[in-house]
Amino acid sequence: MRMRGLLAAVVVSVAAAGLVAPVSSAAPAKSAGPIERVGGGTHVLINPANAATTTWTPETRSSLDGRPLKIHATEPAVAPTSGAPSLAKASVWVTTGRLLTGGGVCTANVVSSANRDVIATARHCVEGGSDFKFAPGYDAGNAPYGWWSWRSAGWVDAPAPQGDIAFIVLNTLNGRHIADVVGATGIGFNQPINNYAHIIGIPGKTPAAQEHMLWCGGQPVAGPEQPSTALIDNCNGLSGGSSGGPFFVNYDQTDGSAVQTGDFVTGYSWQGKWWAVSSYYRDDAYNVFNGAQHA
Repeated sequence: MRMRGLLAAVVVSVAAAGLVAPVSSAAPAKSAGPIERVGGGTHVLINPANAATTTWTPETRSSLDGRPLKIHATEPAVAPTSGAPSLAKASVWVTTGRLLTGGGVCTANVVSSANRDVIATARHCVEGGSDFKFAPGYDAGNAPYGWWSWRSAGWVDAPAPQGDIAFIVLNTLNGRHIADVVGATGIGFNQPINNYAHIIGIPGKTPAAQEHMLWCGGQPVAGPEQPSTALIDNCNGLSGGSSGGPFFVNYDQTDGSAVQTGDFVTGYSWQGKWWAVSSYYRDDAYNVFNGAQHA
């Protein structure tokens, strides 16, 4: 365990993190802000550059009705870009990466989806954002699988921190879906909250060469919110920029596979301890995810 000094995980500025947003031909014009739609407890943003080809129809009623659902991981389907590490199976160490929000940095993870284009992050990373870019496998300022632009995004309209949940739909890069290049972790809804879990985040640093993924693991407990968040008490070190990192279970040390069941959002003191606080995926998260995976 290599963590010390947990801070509340908040978005930090790109400049403070020593990052320069990459140039993308798919980025919308600066004069055109994202198109917002609201309905069914879901906020949706559409990238104007992709609005003509993007349809987002979030479900207004969950088909789960509180029942557990686990979607299996997606394995890489095509050869990675030149110079990128070769992949055998989807690993959370490669599917997790840096998210640029247009004004800050967060962490996000590729999750298995019908369109093979969805990443999961925290809502506060998306609210107010204008131009999202994602680099899976990001480390020390390096993006071995490139920077991926977005076409739509949506988040849960519910109190934070338990509702601090968002999903972003990415464009293809060089004609390839992101899950075909790096794979995707599994994703689970309405899973038991006390399953042994891990968190990965990328704290923002200056210079960016100091940015590395940090991880922690522990036996979660239910937080005081209703519905509950998932808390782990030994995650010191997940500072600003780690927000949106995957909270995951069923981690396999041999291949790095895992199932994401929430996302890291902040830290707080409770019952005499300092806790890493993660949202937990329930029906409302599934509703947003289901709209995303068919967008």
